[in-house]
Amino acid sequence: MATWAYPPLPPDSLEQEADSALDSLAALREGLRECAALLAPKEPGSTLVLSSHRSESVKGYVTRVGTKVVKGDIQLRLSSLASARGTPTTRLCVSNAPGAPELVLKQLSSVRDLVNQSLDVVDVSTWTGDPLDASFIFGQLHLLHETIMEARHVLKGENDNVQGKWWETSAEDNIFDPPLPPDLSFHLSIADSALVLYLRTLETTTPSSHAPTAFATDLSLTGFNIRDRLFGPRHRPHDEMGDIFVWKGEEVKVKEKIRVESQDPSLMAVMAKLSALEHEVMKWLTSLKVLMGTEDTDIYNSPRTASQQLRCGAATCIAQRLKSTLSRRAPSHTSHTILFRSTSGNSTERWQIGRRHVSSNTPSDTHPYADRKDTVYALIDKINENELELAELMDDLGLLEEYQGVLNLEGPELEHVFSQTIGYRDEQALESRVRTARQEFGEYLPAGYLNETELRLYTRLYGEPIIKGEEPQSELEADLAEEDRDSNRLFQEDGQGGWKEVEFAKVESQDDGPPLVYDMEVGPPEEESAAVRRTREVAEQLGGELMLEQFEDEAVPDATPRLHPLTREGKFSTDPSTVFLPKDTVTGPISVILSEFSNRHIADVAHRTFGGRLLPHSTTTPPPRAQVPQLPIPLEASQRHMSQMEGNVYMAALYPGMYASALSVLVEVRKRLGTDWIRRLIAQEGGPNVLDAGAGGAGILAWRDVLRAEWEAMVPDHPETDPIPLGRSTVITASEALRSRASVMLDNTTFLPRLPDYVHIREKPTLDDQRPPPPRKQYDVIIAPHTLLGLEEEYMRKEHVENLWTLLNPNGGVLILLEKGHQKGFEAIAGAREMLLKRYISSPGSTQYEELTESSNASQHIDKEEGMIIAPCTNHAKCPMYTVAGRAEGRRDFCHFEQRYIRPAFLQRILGAKDRNHEDVKFSYIAVQRGVDLRKEMNIVQGPEAAEAAFAGYEHLHDMEAEDGQVSDDAVTSEPSAAQNGQDVHALSLPRAVYTPMKRRGHVIFDLCTPAGKIERWTVPRSYSKQAYKDARKARWGDLWALGAKTRIPRSLRLGEKHGEGKKERLAKRAASKAALGGSEDGALETTSSDNWDVFATPVRKKGQTIPSWKKHQDKKKIRQASKKQSTAKLTDNDLD
Repeated sequence: MATWAYPPLPPDSLEQEADSALDSLAALREGLRECAALLAPKEPGSTLVLSSHRSESVKGYVTRVGTKVVKGDIQLRLSSLASARGTPTTRLCVSNAPGAPELVLKQLSSVRDLVNQSLDVVDVSTWTGDPLDASFIFGQLHLLHETIMEARHVLKGENDNVQGKWWETSAEDNIFDPPLPPDLSFHLSIADSALVLYLRTLETTTPSSHAPTAFATDLSLTGFNIRDRLFGPRHRPHDEMGDIFVWKGEEVKVKEKIRVESQDPSLMAVMAKLSALEHEVMKWLTSLKVLMGTEDTDIYNSPRTASQQLRCGAATCIAQRLKSTLSRRAPSHTSHTILFRSTSGNSTERWQIGRRHVSSNTPSDTHPYADRKDTVYALIDKINENELELAELMDDLGLLEEYQGVLNLEGPELEHVFSQTIGYRDEQALESRVRTARQEFGEYLPAGYLNETELRLYTRLYGEPIIKGEEPQSELEADLAEEDRDSNRLFQEDGQGGWKEVEFAKVESQDDGPPLVYDMEVGPPEEESAAVRRTREVAEQLGGELMLEQFEDEAVPDATPRLHPLTREGKFSTDPSTVFLPKDTVTGPISVILSEFSNRHIADVAHRTFGGRLLPHSTTTPPPRAQVPQLPIPLEASQRHMSQMEGNVYMAALYPGMYASALSVLVEVRKRLGTDWIRRLIAQEGGPNVLDAGAGGAGILAWRDVLRAEWEAMVPDHPETDPIPLGRSTVITASEALRSRASVMLDNTTFLPRLPDYVHIREKPTLDDQRPPPPRKQYDVIIAPHTLLGLEEEYMRKEHVENLWTLLNPNGGVLILLEKGHQKGFEAIAGAREMLLKRYISSPGSTQYEELTESSNASQHIDKEEGMIIAPCTNHAKCPMYTVAGRAEGRRDFCHFEQRYIRPAFLQRILGAKDRNHEDVKFSYIAVQRGVDLRKEMNIVQGPEAAEAAFAGYEHLHDMEAEDGQVSDDAVTSEPSAAQNGQDVHALSLPRAVYTPMKRRGHVIFDLCTPAGKIERWTVPRSYSKQAYKDARKARWGDLWALGAKTRIPRSLRLGEKHGEGKKERLAKRAASKAALGGSEDGALETTSSDNWDVFATPVRKKGQTIPSWKKHQDKKKIRQASKKQSTAKLTDNDLD
């Protein structure tokens, strides 16, 4: 007999063991989160190839997103499966119809649920229990180990010895389009982290009434079925040959069985991580045994009557670091009723969601009805199913609220009632009950909530609970209650040395405000969170004190990044940057209008009108690779004839994009003109006068939202029911269908069938007509989106822009022109800009323009008006991207911008989109102002001078460190520009980013349109300026940049040519050059033969002779070399002569 004696571990070793174990536990949460992320439904998913090896029986692919197969296309060529007439194969495609069932991989669902349960176990360990209780910690670790091991086993899946019931879990027929053949079984599962597909062709064992024989009349002598008819078909042997299965109510045999697998990298990564996590948890358990001094015993299976404290030395280390190593997420509380129902409903499946093996065995049932437990629980399942169907039926009939007593909604669960008598269904149900009690009550359990069996398991998993019952009040509590009661009583002397109570009426306080705080530096009282309360309790137990003063500055972090004021002012974006269409004014009314029509009909008309399913001819701008013709929007607000369905399509497909783009431009105009401009319009008599000349009312809705936001900033305390001064609105709608729909959404709005023509109307009395000119309608803001591309001729576009200019208020009216963000849209906007600068807007050095008359010798000089370009240009020179007027072939660079918005549900249905619900609408625009030139009023500098100053940067104008220490109430409501603060810089003298900034490592590259009218590339490295580099990382497409750069170079532009070649012309020219090159070679050969050159003749092939290909190529190569040599010699001779 041998005795082994081990010396006790020193304190340093114990602390080292604790540190190592806690570091491993800290990595557990991250590993489990990575597993959950790999199993999460993220696009585009994993596309796996499913093809049979060494044969063409199965070829195809499937796409897995999360636990579902969302896409698949498989071609089958099986001898035992009859294909459709005229096709050699059978095609299986996963259906994308809305009502089709989903192809769910139940094993992956189980793995995902088990990973989530593991995270819950870690959360329970974080938020509940005693960190010094070794039994509790060991039980939680053992539970975590079993859960991870279960997840790994489920992911490992089936093998040759253990297989699931494929005849019960095969895919449904209507999952595919077209449906599966009736004699084909499609079974998809997971095995060894790979996706495994089993295909089985089946034949019934019941003899049919018409069994063909070798002598039957339907015997075919043209094919290869004579041998099959005589001796039966030849199939490869498999392990299920001769077995009989019940398939859809019939007994069948498996004729042919094919297995195809494809390795999934994501599942392999999950498998590897789970194995590593299981190993780490096992190391943790071993380390904890060392700390507890129970290396040679199995503490988990041994009964524990009291909590065993950790050894001295390691206890302090674990208590201080346990909370910091684990995550702070609170555990998810799931109703035990739902858990019981889900468990009972899935008891027949092989892979049960949430199933786990427990280490303890449930005590044997001693009740006389215990042998009928399966029958009782089967009856309970049936009752639950019938209750669910009855609840759905009552809900459809509207009887559920009134007669909910018919259902057992608030009463005890039948499964729980019977489990107290005949025992639980299985160990999983018992453990679910205990786990739910732990999550709901923590370590304080109500008296009688768990029975003896449940308490035994609870103690084994979490340690002994604290039973919470009705405890008698202590004397101190009774005295305090008596004082509380006496504090509201009034007594007076009774004249005999005693006191008597006097009744009085209690008056409730009407103004119960917040408690008074006399110390002005002390903030309002804050309720202590559960985490802080628990941390304080642990600190008190350890004799320490919780220090919170050092985190005061971090308690309320700054919600906004500290950007330079000029950077904030130059931002080209709404707030928030993504536009959410308002439901009460835009999406709600449109949904009500569309609800009276068929969604399918609306989608068909939209696809037919706007060029396809993705609506490329709507406000959407398809990418260049799509090679879609750049056509104008087919439906215009000014067209006279529009059907009812076209009116619906206009509202559903065009309104969201027009609203988002118009709102983006209006916000930019509001930023550049300042607060005074829009508030002056609101304050004038009658409010602002606005015209929507092309959006059918979407521009008015965007303008009203801008007004509403400005009014809320002006009058922050105004009641919600008070009206907002929206002013007067006019909308161009020529058709009755569009007018009737827009009038539902717009109140106090005038609808005109067309624009008034002021271009061809006299402005003053003439010699022929001495009467005064007729009065003209003038507008403060004109929004004209998508009105230029529909006009094919250039002169028609100019007349349209001139007409809009004459409709503007000459004292500060704003005109906004907007087109789609492609080459033709930009050219239309750039042509309008060039015409306005040439004829109407006055600039230094260009105050007149020459108008040519019919006489060749006479011309007339006309003075231009005051005006300016508001956005996007910060110069009034010729556009650097529009050097040649008109259409340019091969243009690649053009000025355009984008705005993201969330698509409404009706637009999602039209597009058939299921994953991405946002869209980036691209557009080119220009905004000009008539009669006001801020360049003169505010001394705004533009040109090369402004470009040089902007390159040097204006960062020095604001001291960011001084501003960090100041908190101004005015800065919350408004951000004054630098010009308003008395600085010399204005946003209209800054360059604008015309493309997305390229953010590289250590530097940011801008493509800017400078105030000098040039496109330059500026580089802002980290070494240039800390603030400039930080702001450059936050810069976006369309922003104005004010902090300068370190280097700049001219950017090369691809602007095309006026008379350039299109694609057809380039292909024709290339073919012609090839043909000419071939002819010249033939001519050269003829010339060489006529001049008796020393060339090698191609050998003539004799009859029956075969010349190798290398010999032919070699002879041709010699001929070319000789020709080149002779031509070189001839050119040399000519030069010598």
